[in-house]
Amino acid sequence: MKHLEELQTLLLLGTDRTPLSKDLLEYLQEADVALTEHPEKSAAAALVYFRQWRRAGFSLEQWKGEMPVMEASASGELECGAASARCLQEILEGKYSDALGEWVHLLLQAQQVLPREALPTLFQRSLSDPELWDTIEPAIGGRGQWLLQQNPLWRPLSDVRADAAWGTSTGSARLALLRSMRKQDAALGLNQLRNSWDSEDPAQKAALLAELSHGLNSGDEVFLENCLQERRKETRQMAAELLACIPNSGLTQRYLGYLQDCIELKDAKIALNLPAEAPEAWRKDGVETSGKAPYSFTQRSAWLFQLLRRLPPKFWQTKWGLEPLQAIALFAQQDREESWVQALTDASLLHHDLVWQEALAEWWLNQPHASSWQTSTGRQLLQGLPAASLEKLLPPFLQKQPYLLEEDQVVTYLLCANAQPWNEDLSLALIQPFKRYLAGADNPVWNIWHYARLLKALAYHCPPELFIPLNGGWNVDSPLWQRWQAEVERMLAVLQFRGKMHKSFQQNT
Repeated sequence: MKHLEELQTLLLLGTDRTPLSKDLLEYLQEADVALTEHPEKSAAAALVYFRQWRRAGFSLEQWKGEMPVMEASASGELECGAASARCLQEILEGKYSDALGEWVHLLLQAQQVLPREALPTLFQRSLSDPELWDTIEPAIGGRGQWLLQQNPLWRPLSDVRADAAWGTSTGSARLALLRSMRKQDAALGLNQLRNSWDSEDPAQKAALLAELSHGLNSGDEVFLENCLQERRKETRQMAAELLACIPNSGLTQRYLGYLQDCIELKDAKIALNLPAEAPEAWRKDGVETSGKAPYSFTQRSAWLFQLLRRLPPKFWQTKWGLEPLQAIALFAQQDREESWVQALTDASLLHHDLVWQEALAEWWLNQPHASSWQTSTGRQLLQGLPAASLEKLLPPFLQKQPYLLEEDQVVTYLLCANAQPWNEDLSLALIQPFKRYLAGADNPVWNIWHYARLLKALAYHCPPELFIPLNGGWNVDSPLWQRWQAEVERMLAVLQFRGKMHKSFQQNT
């Protein structure tokens, strides 16, 4: 801060030994600091002034030069109304932080952009929170894009600049540039990567290949086939997974041929006929034939696992004429630790097959002792299910439950971890058994504190219109009410806030 060091020295030594410099006096006069004839009083006034700047966080320097011009279209964008902006302020202050995604969704639905006064705070927080940036980026508008370029610290948040050069980019900037090129022109992005492939950092090659998933098409196949012979394991595996996602790719057809010889259905059971030694053709096609086997597999089973997790799961419907749930049950019989179910989980995510993802979620819901949902890809699948899948699977399941949900059930994880909105049926199916429990349970259950998380999920996901029915029907005279009163009231407060938030956008529109 300008002149602060000089003032600190002056206060240590005393104004009789070190007078206020001419420079400092002029600076304070320009800042309208009230000075007197007594140096010690002027120093005290200066100290108050600098203390206020320190509380503000930094001292603003005078702008020199021409102000950058903002496009006319940006200045004409419709910002949200004052009531919506106040709701955003409450969210940013931390009272209802989990409502930000819904607030932005309502903002975009109303074809509005973020209020200008909130942009600096959001940009600053986004520097250390990529998920926040993903949430707000669609809503910053032209004004936000202009503002990003005015602060060098914020520029990494913006899209790849037009003058970025492929030959000089490195690290994450290189990945971002390739992603941008693939989205605009997939062939151009592939050509750039292919031309520089031999000189690329081997440690970053797998990450570069992953960016080809944007705009992936049959034109990428030849290049990816060559990448199957790369020295690094992670690069070979990424190439194999991308090839498996290209419809009717040569790799997929070869995998199907390998499976014809080593897996079949006999007497409603799966029979395996694995080779004693890893075929050389498998190794050349991205199957890792050495190293530690994943999960509970032997090394030979691990070869088959790699084939299964890359093939489109609907192949089993065609091959055996079975529905997804039937096929899942057959694979589950093969291994009590559900390693084959894990392969199907990976495949359904790799190929974005919602039918199989729903089938796997339904299978887990109806298998009380299932464990494969607890893997990283199992949790990823549950987190990514759309609202329509929740509405289809969960209300019937919850209505059949005679008791409160347990903490380690897949349904509890699904309700707490999935961010999709709930419909009325799902919301009421969750809360009604809990209301009955608080109203008259003779034998209180002590291990249901996970219902605090479920109540929070209900508050942020259920329709705000349910405030009135959720606010009523609580037995406040029950001995259990006092223990849960704070959690219930917190849930209702969030729901009331969300109702106010929705209303603010409706009024503004």
